Amino acid sequence: MFRHALLLLLIVPALASAGDYCENDVVIIDSRFDGGRLDDCLFVSEDSVVLTFRNEDFSVEDTFAWFAFHISARDSRNVEIKLQFPDSYARFWPKLSKDRLHWEPADESTAERSEIGKSMTLRLPVDETGTWVSAQELLTQSFYRDWLGQLEAHYEIETSVIGESHDGRPLYLASTADKQEAIVLIGRQHPAEVPGALAMREFVDALLGTSDLAREFRARYQLLIIPLINPDGVAAGHARHNAGLADLNRDWGPFTQPETQAVAALLDALDEQGIRPRLMLDFHATKVTDTMIFYTQVPEDDTDPERFATRWLESADDRFEDFEFTHDPREPSGLDNTKNYFFSRYGIPAITYEIGDEIDRELIFDHTHVLAAEMMRTMLEEPTAD
Repeated sequence: MFRHALLLLLIVPALASAGDYCENDVVIIDSRFDGGRLDDCLFVSEDSVVLTFRNEDFSVEDTFAWFAFHISARDSRNVEIKLQFPDSYARFWPKLSKDRLHWEPADESTAERSEIGKSMTLRLPVDETGTWVSAQELLTQSFYRDWLGQLEAHYEIETSVIGESHDGRPLYLASTADKQEAIVLIGRQHPAEVPGALAMREFVDALLGTSDLAREFRARYQLLIIPLINPDGVAAGHARHNAGLADLNRDWGPFTQPETQAVAALLDALDEQGIRPRLMLDFHATKVTDTMIFYTQVPEDDTDPERFATRWLESADDRFEDFEFTHDPREPSGLDNTKNYFFSRYGIPAITYEIGDEIDRELIFDHTHVLAAEMMRTMLEEPTAD
């Protein structure tokens, strides 16, 4: 065994490694950026490297790990990269980018999962400019700064800070003028669930559009938009948790974390002003890769508006020709999640809006506007709340 270890040391090129950064004489791998994640690195040859990705902690309910790194080389070459997930499984198919703006899934000819699903191998051409490799598109602080700037430019939107995250990052609210009835939209409780963030932005864009329907909707309903409730988790490359190592979507009721506490305080302030939420949408993603799933209350739960989810989703389905989604009504589970909390507090439709990890991004853009339009139309059919 000692002879084998000595031989390995002799054949492995010189290596510099600091967990989130490593290099040999030719290849450089770096995850020291917003949203980056790399826990360990080992070069096994000049053009072959093993990267390890751990869960952010050992209380993650659904065990999977995020990954995001930049790989470059001092001269052009092909590099074999093994991604291993000792705590979990390889949930995400790698996304590649040369500029962090445009992303494409790795071609199936260049990537493969192991049979037991705890690792995957990626073969990439690498050069001096390098390639970004990530579990999903990197939608980090810069993405949300740009989006907030665009929201602020809308003549009906004001942005404000409703609190701070565990690590002191601001928690932003974008809202329209006070109305008696409000629609609450929450994004990015789980950092890795990027398709939900893409859908949320498209959904909000539709609600803020110039159509007669959108204008009529905004004339009646106040919009309360929380685009990024877990900025610390996104920055740290977490899969589910915040910097307090808590799943925010299990903290609605206990309110142990500053992020959920900030929203609870906002809701209390709305109550004092006589503003009543009428609908809550919480945007997520799911490992069911190529679909959309809507988790709602069951008909017997008697929401107000009555049977809203069924009426909304049936009207949207009538407009889709070649796309099927899943409506999954569920009784309250006892979990302290957003869906259960808003329903128990207000008796309103509280819906978890899930997008498949690997769904064609064009489908998100095409279908979200239909779903937003039918939501507005269905809510406008309702009598005004008492």
